[in-house]
Amino acid sequence: MSELLEKRLGLQNFEDLIYPIEPATFEEIHWEQKTLLVQREDSGYYKSLFSNDKVDEILDLHRPKGNSIRVVKNQEPLPSKKYENQDGSLNLNQLYASYADGYTIVINEIERFWKPLRNLCQNIQGSFSHKTVANMYLTPKNQKALMPHYDTHDVYVLQIHGKKHWKLYDADYQTPILNSFQPIFQREQLKNEKEITLHAGDLMYIPRGIPHEAVTTDESSLHLTIGVYPTQWMDVLMKSVYHLAHTNLELRKALPLGFMSSKENTENFTSELAFKLKQLLETVTQKADAQASLQFIAEEFRTKQKPMGDGHFAHLDELGQLDLETTLVHRKNMNCKVQSIGTISRIIYPGNVIKGPVHIAPCLDFIAEHKNGFQISEIPLLNDANKIKLSKRLVRGGLLKVADTTV
Repeated sequence: MSELLEKRLGLQNFEDLIYPIEPATFEEIHWEQKTLLVQREDSGYYKSLFSNDKVDEILDLHRPKGNSIRVVKNQEPLPSKKYENQDGSLNLNQLYASYADGYTIVINEIERFWKPLRNLCQNIQGSFSHKTVANMYLTPKNQKALMPHYDTHDVYVLQIHGKKHWKLYDADYQTPILNSFQPIFQREQLKNEKEITLHAGDLMYIPRGIPHEAVTTDESSLHLTIGVYPTQWMDVLMKSVYHLAHTNLELRKALPLGFMSSKENTENFTSELAFKLKQLLETVTQKADAQASLQFIAEEFRTKQKPMGDGHFAHLDELGQLDLETTLVHRKNMNCKVQSIGTISRIIYPGNVIKGPVHIAPCLDFIAEHKNGFQISEIPLLNDANKIKLSKRLVRGGLLKVADTTV
């Protein structure tokens, strides 16, 4: 079996997504710098991930609503009352009619409704340490959904069905701040047009800040975007300042009373501001706890991740049968991290944080390191009763499950 066919049958991670480009090459040359185009001449490359006939299934069974669905043409959204029933549910016949009238159907965060996409996004998010989501765009032939714009997050375009013609332009504002204002460009503002046609099976990476637009021609198009929402250096800096402010009085003090109440007060304050900011920045540079800031970001990132339903209720039924000889394993995609701050240790993983006294940190480290399985009796330091107690807590909390011994 060829390597390409193997990828088609099990597209699960970033390496599969950009094949045959090596991840190290992508990071060095393209990430946040340069577009990437992968033309595979294999229309079925994404077959295991998504296909044209799955759109109706998602709309019918999952009924996305609110911000999860958009119907748009030439940047103009169709009011939701045109395709939603009075109870808020979708009217599929109205969606069909809108599509026939030239509107693009957009499903945001489609990974919430489709397991293969959920797996891919979770795997990329786990390896990148950046939030990752998927959107879907179904566009009829000879139509355009959006006018020229740039995204404030990085985008991987996966052409699933049909073809789409893209135009990319030079970026005047490189690497914009995440979730900042996204302008709609006038033609005269766009420079150095580059044209690309994506066919089914192709991929294109667009760094944030690159203006782009896309149209269909003589074929309809279904494409997915994998959006990566990065944690930026400015986020680390802000977390550092916030953390330091808990122990630094100067950072917590208010600005002078009436500093904006008159022109004179504003001018006086402005003259002092540069010196004061320099002092405060020196304080941050000298005293900020980089490790603590990173811990806050890691905890926030992991607890916001959504664990996938995988039949865990059945494992909760086995809590009463856990003993020292029971073998436990991590549930899939449960990337975890152990932190110790002061008198508290915690293990952080998607959707939860389990805390305990700092002396159990080696126990949590052992559990975090043994993803593929360990016997409860092997947990270090604790007596037998507490080994079982901690294990039950982590099964109940969703990190661990009983290993399948029948395989």
